[in-house]
Amino acid sequence: MLSLIVRKEISEFARDGRLIFAGGLMLILLVTAIIMGWQQQSALQAERAAGQALDYKAWLNQGPRHPHTAADQGMHVFKPQPLLSLIDPGIDPYVGSTIWLRGHRQSETKFRPAQDATGLQRFGGLSAAWILQILVPLLVIILGFGTFAGEREQGTLRQLLSLGVPLWQLLWGKVLAIGTALALLIAPGALVAAGASLLTAEVITRFDVAARLLLMGLGYSLYLGATIFLVVAVSAVCRSARASLFWLLALWMLGTLIAPRVIADVSGKIYPTPTRMGFEADMSHDLDSTSAKAWKKNFGVETAWDPTVPLNKWGKGLQVDDHAGYGVLDQHFGRLWDTFERQQQVQEVAGLVAPVVAVRAFSMAVAGTDFSQHRDFSAAAERQRRVIQETVGHDLIDHADPLGNQHFSYKAGSNFWAKVPPFRYTLPTFGFALKRHWPSLVALILTFCASLSFAWVAVTRRLTV
Repeated sequence: MLSLIVRKEISEFARDGRLIFAGGLMLILLVTAIIMGWQQQSALQAERAAGQALDYKAWLNQGPRHPHTAADQGMHVFKPQPLLSLIDPGIDPYVGSTIWLRGHRQSETKFRPAQDATGLQRFGGLSAAWILQILVPLLVIILGFGTFAGEREQGTLRQLLSLGVPLWQLLWGKVLAIGTALALLIAPGALVAAGASLLTAEVITRFDVAARLLLMGLGYSLYLGATIFLVVAVSAVCRSARASLFWLLALWMLGTLIAPRVIADVSGKIYPTPTRMGFEADMSHDLDSTSAKAWKKNFGVETAWDPTVPLNKWGKGLQVDDHAGYGVLDQHFGRLWDTFERQQQVQEVAGLVAPVVAVRAFSMAVAGTDFSQHRDFSAAAERQRRVIQETVGHDLIDHADPLGNQHFSYKAGSNFWAKVPPFRYTLPTFGFALKRHWPSLVALILTFCASLSFAWVAVTRRLTV
């Protein structure tokens, strides 16, 4: 009986055009988004790898030069593009990919694609993740709004119940029919994404990529499964298909378009983000104050880079100034990053109310495009900057001019530039994502269980009244 119900529902989806037209359009969009994501991911990764190599080559080949001048010019480092960004680009278009490692100050990432986008960017770019999170639930509504309400209007539901068909078979038959239809539509895109990711991954990272794909599949299965049960439950509660469609569309708009924005605003109110001007002003004040104390302690002067300090001491001064600033930079950037992560935690908890928020956070984490992994890259870039500063500081101490007044007459050669190692960054494994975003997975599991329970209660109580 269960298989008969499934076949009957799927045949109705195909007969009235819902599966063929709406589902076909969704399939085309999904495959197109994945292919476009693959092309973009491959191009970005090649560009960033080439940029990283060229920038380091320019560092090695800059010729005789004073090390302090070279450190002020610095170098650039580029964030590797995660393989699964072809599915979910996450926050990468908004946070940038390049960090300038300049002397004395820590920098933020540059070159954000969203800066060059139109106003439509605020609604989200076309990606497989966006389609699965926003459009596929709409397809579920189109397929399932009349599962029970439509049969109640037509009178076939009463006939089925009079024949003694178990309610659990009706529920699971209709749920499995919608789930099977979705699987048929999503499978081609999933195979393209999995194949593209695994084929382009290095052998050593393929296990990690496969684990990420499985986790992403689990997250979206829970999300879409909860959506299916919710749609079936509302259809069982409503007396007409029209009422069912109205309430489901209202819930879709509230849950996928309105609630995420409200939750983001609320998290920003609970943990406010400082303005860029305020952040820079506070950090500069603390850097100046800490630096002045360090110069007073080490050289007996009131201000940093006081002209009374002999130039042959400026190598030591650079080291003192940098060491004094490291703690200030860690404090300010750490506080800023902690604020972003606390906002994310609030949103993950709110995923119990708006599951799209939970699946969005979990999807970005598994894809490697969330803020936690961006923070990890930024921290690695800062460590590389400090390696440059320490190398320069030690070299200036070793080559202090004995005359004390010809600081910039010293020129370092190619042997010195090679002392700075190339920047190498390895993306964290899937365990990094799970450790930080397990609440989102828990929220998805609880949402799935709640939707299943709601559907069971709606079917067993409303259909027997």
